[in-house]
Amino acid sequence: MSPASLRPLGSTLGRLFPEFTASLVADLATRPRAARSHRLPPGAEALTLRFGLAGLRWGRTGPRVLALHGWQGHSAQFAAIASELVAQGLQVIALDAPAHGRSPGAFASPIAFSDALLESQPELGPVHAVIGHSMGAGAVLYALANGLSAARAVVVASPADYADVLRRQSQRLALPERAERAFVARMERLTGVPTTALDIGELGARFKGELMVVHDRSDRVVPFADGERIARVASAPLYVTSGLGHGRVLKDPGVAATVARFIVDGVDTPASAGRVELH
Repeated sequence: MSPASLRPLGSTLGRLFPEFTASLVADLATRPRAARSHRLPPGAEALTLRFGLAGLRWGRTGPRVLALHGWQGHSAQFAAIASELVAQGLQVIALDAPAHGRSPGAFASPIAFSDALLESQPELGPVHAVIGHSMGAGAVLYALANGLSAARAVVVASPADYADVLRRQSQRLALPERAERAFVARMERLTGVPTTALDIGELGARFKGELMVVHDRSDRVVPFADGERIARVASAPLYVTSGLGHGRVLKDPGVAATVARFIVDGVDTPASAGRVELH
């Protein structure tokens, strides 16, 4: 069912049973329902890390670039960007987040996404750059603030503040104020952190490396203003596209070339290069 079709239900149930409604909405927000299978893109190899996380790998030598998709996305969405990076001597490892793609689990959240990044680095080795899309972008910056190490980061179609994400979801479902408060409180319990810890703009400002923001003006999922805010707060360059929306921005040749150029420009030593053997 679409959010619009659920609005009458959210409004009525939220007024009569706010806590019950909050639990239902929290389930929608943490249980991905997209198809798990996807085709193997040209040039990609399937990989599985030792703790079960799955993903795709392009290339086997050169500085490593780690990528993470958004809510109900998958690793194959980075095929265009990966092709550009591999052509310039880098290798790309795109993860399937928990409960997405071939990775196990039924629950996901920004913190679960971030934990996947942190869990992967000891096995993958040094990472030169990290790319995140949508929820994965917020997770990238949260991970970078909590132990993930990289010289450069690119956030594509990223929300600026998780509190705003929850507020927009609540508004789409027409939740009354009491049900909305219960929903936010439940999400904080499920993720294990307060929403204030997921101010993506502030996390971007704390990143010590080089950050680039990519956002499309016609994004209907995450407002363009969010990308503007992250770039402003983090003093980061903002690459603006038009007419690509939320998902197609990853497939655009211009975006792929721009992201690759930004990442490759930061490669000045062979320290992060090497061969990674994963199965």
